[in-house]
Amino acid sequence: MESSETSFDVTEVKTTIEADDRLKVNVFQRSFAVLEYVVRAGHPVAPSDIAEHLHLPKPTVYRMIESFEAQGFLRRQFASRRIGIGPRLADFGFDVVRASIQYAPRRSILNALVAEVGETCNIGTLEGNEIVYLDRVEAKHWPLRLNFHIGSRVPLHCTAIGKLFLVHLPASQREKLLSAMDMAPLTPHTITDRAALEAELQMIAADGLSVDREEYTIGVVCVAAPIFNEKGEIQAGVAIQAPAARMTVADAERHREALLQAAKDIGASFMLT
Repeated sequence: MESSETSFDVTEVKTTIEADDRLKVNVFQRSFAVLEYVVRAGHPVAPSDIAEHLHLPKPTVYRMIESFEAQGFLRRQFASRRIGIGPRLADFGFDVVRASIQYAPRRSILNALVAEVGETCNIGTLEGNEIVYLDRVEAKHWPLRLNFHIGSRVPLHCTAIGKLFLVHLPASQREKLLSAMDMAPLTPHTITDRAALEAELQMIAADGLSVDREEYTIGVVCVAAPIFNEKGEIQAGVAIQAPAARMTVADAERHREALLQAAKDIGASFMLT
């Protein structure tokens, strides 16, 4: 006797979900493309110009414009059919400028540090169980370009900033991170033993600076200083990154004062924002 139950095709459902996700991304990209075109034009534009420039169907563009008008992002220019920036989009633009001004002191400090030490520098903070880069300035003379950028994530146990957080976090949070940590060997120099890492953290606590001795990337040495808030809690770390052939661990010590001062200045800039 045949079953009356309807068969359930998991593959078909998965394919449908993926197609829906792609459609959402496509709509999102098109929407921003429309806004970007209107902003960069510098003057009111015709919907047909938008459609032609972005290779979109005119009905699609008209629907997007109507939606953006309703939300205040775009505005029809009086009796004209042309479209310009709406009040909400203008306010958003000013907010971005204000945020950039707040961010500028940190970038200025990082630029000054790079100019002084002659090496690439970055700022990172803890997010979950990883360090995420908040900012990075490359030294212009670097012959080596690493695949790091703002938003890049790196492990805790084998990076200079990561080890700083393990030193300065509250004991309970630190223990939780250490207990769940996968101390994978990324290079021959990576610390993979819990006891050895604990000993390393004690040395960092006593010294004030943290060093990555080619533990994350072979041939690259990093030295980092903690950035604290007004309560003395670690908020981020600032690091100098250089080829081991040009900056040995011993050489990194000569940047101590510049690095500590930059950390102090960046900490003060965080308090202003």
